[in-house]
Amino acid sequence: MLPAALAEIFTALVRAYEQQDYAKAIALATQFLTSTHVNPGNPHTSPSSTQNPQAPQNLAPNPTQSPQNGEQINVKLLAQVWFICAMSLYYLGDMAKAIEYLTNARTLAPSDETIAINLSEFLRKGGQLKNAALTLLPFLPSANPDIYFNLARILSQADDTPNAIALYQEVLKLSPNDTQAAYNLANLYAKAGSYTQAIALYKTCPSLEAQFNLAHTYTLIDDMDCALALYKSLDPYFAPRLRELGESEELYHAYNNSRAEFYFNYANALRYAGKSREAERMYQKAHMISPKLEYVINYAHLLLSVGVFERGFSYYQERLKLPKQEMDNTRFFVSKRHIAGLLEPAAIRECIKNARVLIFHEQGFGDTIMFARFVDMLVCKEKYLYVQPPIRQLFAKRFCVVNEWFNNFDYCISLPSLPYVLGISLIDDFAHNATYLARIFEHASLSKLESGAESSMDSNKDTHEMDFGVLLDSAQETIRQTSLQHMLDFASMPASQVSRDKPLQIGVFFHSNPNFAYAKHKSIPLGQLLESFESCAKKGLRFCLHSLQPEPLESIIAPDTRVKAIKMPNLDSALHAMSHQDSCSPSPQWLENQALELHTYTLHDFYDTAKLIRSMDIVVSVDSVVAHLAIALGIPCAALVYKRYDWRWGELGKTRFNGFCGGEVFAQNVYGQWDNVLQELESYLLHFQRD
Repeated sequence: MLPAALAEIFTALVRAYEQQDYAKAIALATQFLTSTHVNPGNPHTSPSSTQNPQAPQNLAPNPTQSPQNGEQINVKLLAQVWFICAMSLYYLGDMAKAIEYLTNARTLAPSDETIAINLSEFLRKGGQLKNAALTLLPFLPSANPDIYFNLARILSQADDTPNAIALYQEVLKLSPNDTQAAYNLANLYAKAGSYTQAIALYKTCPSLEAQFNLAHTYTLIDDMDCALALYKSLDPYFAPRLRELGESEELYHAYNNSRAEFYFNYANALRYAGKSREAERMYQKAHMISPKLEYVINYAHLLLSVGVFERGFSYYQERLKLPKQEMDNTRFFVSKRHIAGLLEPAAIRECIKNARVLIFHEQGFGDTIMFARFVDMLVCKEKYLYVQPPIRQLFAKRFCVVNEWFNNFDYCISLPSLPYVLGISLIDDFAHNATYLARIFEHASLSKLESGAESSMDSNKDTHEMDFGVLLDSAQETIRQTSLQHMLDFASMPASQVSRDKPLQIGVFFHSNPNFAYAKHKSIPLGQLLESFESCAKKGLRFCLHSLQPEPLESIIAPDTRVKAIKMPNLDSALHAMSHQDSCSPSPQWLENQALELHTYTLHDFYDTAKLIRSMDIVVSVDSVVAHLAIALGIPCAALVYKRYDWRWGELGKTRFNGFCGGEVFAQNVYGQWDNVLQELESYLLHFQRD
């Protein structure tokens, strides 16, 4: 039987805990444990949180009950005291002590599910996922849905989505009306791309968060009618309001953050639906509530996509505030000479007109090639380019290219900032000089450019900072160009001198780099693309296909793709043979008995790719650096883009148009489906003329 004095302390302890007087509860727990000769350590702590959650119910047995086994009940009571003390410490902000004391409680009562669940949750919050899971595993299988629920949260945090899904399914079997489990499971389904299951579960959850996520999921599957209808119905719940009486600053700030996030996602959905004006209004709302960089940059993308270049490029400058990865160009971003320190374009132009300016790469290969069209427009004393290694040899034919440690400059600026500095405002300005690489393979121009580059480099008087690797490659390439002059003469020959009977030379690029954003959406299955070419062949089009992919073909195509890859041992000899080719058109038997032939090459860098593209009549490419390179070289380009194509092509909602940055653009009319794109491509190729 529990002594009366201890029973009184225990009763007071439970009462203090239920009343959320956690400091008093800790003091009473200490008194109880000391009285039973258990060393409680020093559980006293200072409060660090003013928001105390509701105390759990039914934490301890009724101390007035008559025990059948006094020693066993005392152990359970001790476990309950440790538990109450631990929970009080947690609510007062001492997580480490809470875990320590819950561990003591679990040692005394290893079969107590409540203790185990709370200990596991604290371990999860502290990042100790393995220990958190091991705490609950002994209770499986269980009729308690909370065991499965907490295990599911642990595995979800560990990114074990399949097993987390299975555990939440067990929760719903035991407790079908658990809307929190349904909501969490819906989030996991959405994360895994199982959108149908996610939508069904979101619909069972009445919470505002669930409906918001439901609208976002509709957007992901491009069901824009449902998405916009739901966003519209949710709009009143995110109306502006004053801070309520008694509402903490933290809660009020969280409400406004949720409002900003709502309007941002609403704006994205409107943009994807082709409602640009309404999208602009929502982006502005989001930005006014919370000036997050993500909101501003997406707003900039919208403005740029509709041709509002001056304002769009101004907002686009906000990207410079994003954290930068440690890369070979990082030092230029943090340099005191970085042009971002000057605010107004006119002031920047005035400042650099008599200065030496370094222009450096910022984003991907495609942006480097596309934005380099603006380099010639920048007025300054001297200009140098620092670009990614695979582009250096190519750009060395056109610009003064320097290495990573070049330091002989007054100001530096990244390539995507050039339109802002130049004050680009019209589509004609944006399209100006789009084919700036078109003449690099003409021998006279090449010699002139090389000699000009050498004189510019000599004038730097800082030879230790020059990229000698590029210079050496340039010299070797000049020698090679001499032996390839006959091929270059053919590549630059006017259309009237090229036989109209020769088959079309078509360069194809179909697989986006998987490390880039939306690569899966941008890429088109080669088998599906080849079906269009086969249809063109059956209708009389004579052509040869050439892969512009740098990687081995077998590494990126499905095993069942009907394609015969012909490996060309030497790029230069292949280009020479191509210039003398009379016909490579298939016979009728070929269509029935053989796979489509696709020539492949070893491409070491973009200079190799440019040489190959320059020998093509047309390039067919997904949204990629290859499309931008073909445009810069002045080669006709059919850009095959998914429905939510990049702002660099133009406003969303069109299916065939001329891209802002150049090229003939063919866009999906149904999200994720290429049928209409390939039908338009087939018609385009059948009527294509060498211009």
